[in-house]
Amino acid sequence: MNQDHRYMPKKCVAFVVGYFPTVSETFIVNQINSLMDAGWKVQLFAYNQTDLSVEHESFNRYNLLGDVTYFIKPPISKFERFITFLRWTRTHYKRINWSSYFQSLNVFKFGKVAFSLKLFYESQWFLTPFDFHIIHTHFGMNGNRIAYLKSKGILSENIRIVNSFHGYDLAPDRLPSYKKEYKYLFDSAAAFTVNTPYLEGLLKKVTTPQKPCYILPVGLDTEFFKRGESKRSDNFFDLVFCGKLIALKGPDLAIELVQKLHESGFVQTRLHIIGDGKLRDSLEQQVQRCQLDQAVFFYGALSQTEIKLRFESADAFVLPGRYDADTGRAETQGLVIQEAQAMELPVIVSDVGGMPYGLIPNKTGFVIKEGAIDGFAEAVQKLLLSPELKNQMGKAGRNFVKNNYDNKILVKNLIDIYQYVSLE
Repeated sequence: MNQDHRYMPKKCVAFVVGYFPTVSETFIVNQINSLMDAGWKVQLFAYNQTDLSVEHESFNRYNLLGDVTYFIKPPISKFERFITFLRWTRTHYKRINWSSYFQSLNVFKFGKVAFSLKLFYESQWFLTPFDFHIIHTHFGMNGNRIAYLKSKGILSENIRIVNSFHGYDLAPDRLPSYKKEYKYLFDSAAAFTVNTPYLEGLLKKVTTPQKPCYILPVGLDTEFFKRGESKRSDNFFDLVFCGKLIALKGPDLAIELVQKLHESGFVQTRLHIIGDGKLRDSLEQQVQRCQLDQAVFFYGALSQTEIKLRFESADAFVLPGRYDADTGRAETQGLVIQEAQAMELPVIVSDVGGMPYGLIPNKTGFVIKEGAIDGFAEAVQKLLLSPELKNQMGKAGRNFVKNNYDNKILVKNLIDIYQYVSLE
């Protein structure tokens, strides 16, 4: 197979993701854009195509929306599956890597998985010339699919798999099952990345540390998330919450926080909720019950530019996340925490999951015990009563993020990982 990395361009990588495009995973686009800025050739492969109601500007930087290769799903009907297989073969006839092609159809070696054409469909991206010796997979389930192909000989041993775990793929309540579910990935990956020490701890519970694991946070463009001139002239103190409206993120606790502040006499406090989700209706009802309809505002999902403008008019960011009662899941990083700090907002978060690792406690923000509304209220009061403290924390937060989370810095770390696995 023509997949020996000695004949490949040195600065090239294939990205494999589950869904594209998605608003909640723009960090992957940021990573790709940064690599391309650094002169790397990147090809994006996605198992599922989605429609975006809110399009982020980062998707258009290198026309990623028009340059992604989507997975052709095998039809349920055996007849249609065979016809689609024949059409694919006819379309790509002159470019097919026949060695890999016939390997995917080897019923004597692989039995039913080859006879049913399942292995062929799983292999489709790699049955024509594949000019990448590094495959960067995002999320364990996608990495395992690619590692499976390596175990079947579709991918050369010279191809290196780097998999990034993000949290959804390492749910605490399912840790025992991952040893089996990610078997091929744990056997074949060259390296793993996680976004915080918290997630690294979860990974170590399901695999022995035989493969290198790097802490590589997801990053942002600090030149985009940069505060402009404030034109506010009111006397309100505006908190902003940004995230999916699900229990894990704690939007209901953010509303309780405002209620607590109003009861304590800080009636100038307001809350701006960015995001959408299944709790939207119940949260709006909560606001009505608490008679906070003049103090809590809902915006739904917003573009990055709109989020930036909302941050620009806020005084502090709050994310009172909690451990999920059913799964034990928690926020593993919370990139929005860094986005807020880049916009010079003091951040107030709970001591859950990976969130505490994303700020400097008592210097760029506050880390409060999970569910401790009084603690959150005290933190807000400190900022409200001391504009100087608020400004100091805001400036320190931006410096912290610029030095540790800017895409240009993190992409250098990622390239170092690629170079390491290439030398194995």
